[in-house]
Amino acid sequence: MKRALIVGGGPVDPRQLREELARKPELIIAADRGGHALLGVGRHPHLAVGDFDSLPEADRSALAAAGVRMLSFPAAKDETDLELALDSAVAEGAEDIRILGGLGRRIDHTLGNIGLLLRAAELGSAARLLDPDHELLLAGRALTLPARPGWALSLIPLTPKVCGVRTGGLAFPLCGEELYLARPRGIHNEFCAATATIEVAEGILLVVLFRESPVPG
Repeated sequence: MKRALIVGGGPVDPRQLREELARKPELIIAADRGGHALLGVGRHPHLAVGDFDSLPEADRSALAAAGVRMLSFPAAKDETDLELALDSAVAEGAEDIRILGGLGRRIDHTLGNIGLLLRAAELGSAARLLDPDHELLLAGRALTLPARPGWALSLIPLTPKVCGVRTGGLAFPLCGEELYLARPRGIHNEFCAATATIEVAEGILLVVLFRESPVPG
């Protein structure tokens, strides 16, 4: 399975970026200002995508001088830079896509980027949005998650109703029940086993893992 790391233009924690790079993704894509974050930790992407309206000219020149492939788009376009980066990752054969710089600062961007998880699934890939305190992904029909000390999770419908939700390894289990977007019953659950399982019969369920304990160090 080809793995990709996309670095967007939102807030990016340098330590987390280094950790993601240490996972050795086969494809690294910078979405516009994401190139600045990568240069800040001494790395170049394989591909830079966007209209580059928020990437300093010095950074753009540095990426071009390093031989990075640059896909430039006009500012007046229908897609966001992160959507273009996601489409590029899928076109390059990535099936496992991790995205930094897609959360925080602006709620409209965050909500739009959650929608990109749906787009990735429609294109046959799995994507995750990450920052130091959150990890967002879709449950699909079945999902297994390892427990994380100091972390909890919420289950949020992205469709008006999600049917047949079954969970295991969580403190507050669901046994084939329904979750509704208008009734946030799935907010804040806790791991009570080494792994948790989530099954969905119908609908789209967002899993939000979040840190309850402070980041060590």
